[in-house]
Amino acid sequence: MSIRLRLTLLLMFLFTSAIGNTTFIFMLESYGEDKLQWVIHTHEVIIESEKLLSTMTAAETGQRGFLLTRNPSYLEPYHSSVFVSKTHIEVLKALTIDNLSQVVRLKKISASMEKKFKELEATILLSQQGKHEEALRLVQENLGKKYMDSIRAELLSFKNAELLLLEKRKGDFRESKAQVTTLIVIEIVFFIFMGFLTAFFVKWNLFNPLNLLMSCTEKMEKGEKQNIADLLPNDEMGYLLSRFYQMSEKVMEETELLTYSASHDELTGLKNRSGIYNEINESILSLGKKKNKLAVIFIDLNKFKQLNDTLGHDAGDFILKETAERLEDAVRSEDLVFRLGGDEFMLVIKNLHDVTQAENIVTKIISRFEAPAVFNGHSIAISLSIGIAIAPDDSTNADEMMKLSDIAMYQAKRDKEVLYKFFDKTMLKRESDVSAS
Repeated sequence: MSIRLRLTLLLMFLFTSAIGNTTFIFMLESYGEDKLQWVIHTHEVIIESEKLLSTMTAAETGQRGFLLTRNPSYLEPYHSSVFVSKTHIEVLKALTIDNLSQVVRLKKISASMEKKFKELEATILLSQQGKHEEALRLVQENLGKKYMDSIRAELLSFKNAELLLLEKRKGDFRESKAQVTTLIVIEIVFFIFMGFLTAFFVKWNLFNPLNLLMSCTEKMEKGEKQNIADLLPNDEMGYLLSRFYQMSEKVMEETELLTYSASHDELTGLKNRSGIYNEINESILSLGKKKNKLAVIFIDLNKFKQLNDTLGHDAGDFILKETAERLEDAVRSEDLVFRLGGDEFMLVIKNLHDVTQAENIVTKIISRFEAPAVFNGHSIAISLSIGIAIAPDDSTNADEMMKLSDIAMYQAKRDKEVLYKFFDKTMLKRESDVSAS
């Protein structure tokens, strides 16, 4: 077999291998993108379920505000939240249409939502008709609470199922990435081997004869040594491998960004309410036998709606971001700051030795807001209403801690002489007295 024929066969083999392996890489890339889309889809379902619970809570808050104050302005967020909640449930049905168990859960949630909306609407209509006592009696029957507890329980089961599905899909994605990485390593080893083989082949079959010929003709004439190009397409393959790695890294960055977006508030960068229950429960469990305390601090901005109405939403967004920065600056590195939504924030203050330490932190927070914020030449005072609940003194349940700090915050808002209040059991009686009146 001639040198030319052997060289041609070797090049054809290398070319065919490169085409076949490159095609396989692109097939795996497409497979990996499909896995990534499922991860993204599951993230969307989880985020949508959290939005649904948030809007249902907002609708209930609007109803409560109207019944307590009889101020019609509370009906605007109520009606808006009812509409948006119905939109979220329809989006969830569309996203999970191929998951029978989730479809069944959503039907139960939808039925409970309809009952809850009817209960909310009935109390509001009674109050509007001047039958405020009947409206309060209807609330005290606790049917609305039962419906809301049912919605929360089903949404928790729904979300847990999606989280399990998310972990499975992340595992599938990681597995596909590992397969691609293994293939690339094998290909690199293969092409290194073929590179050595080709170099040996070229040297043995081409350069050695040329060197022999050059030595034989050296006395006859002065020749110029030839440079033979590498037969393996190493540059092209190296380029493809580099592009593939860049694509893989980009996919992972987007996945991490998606995970971050699901758990953080887009405007302020603070953690959102999606993980707050777990954070509080884990922090309470970590108290153990140390006899330390935990403070859950509920913060509401005073006259925030008035600010939005007078200076616009840009000013409102500026104040929310400024509030987030000042709160993070006021607490310790181990403490957590959350934005619950709207103008509401929540702090989880860990490892307190006593209640006095919590009060010192609240005082420090208040001092951070003494200086006004300046937006487009406008000096804006940021006023806070703060409620504090202490674990384990007040409760050891995350949901109850949030509710108790919320009650304390409302008491502070009503009392014009103070900016903050610690929860105490007498506040529950005051809440019931306000409801009864």
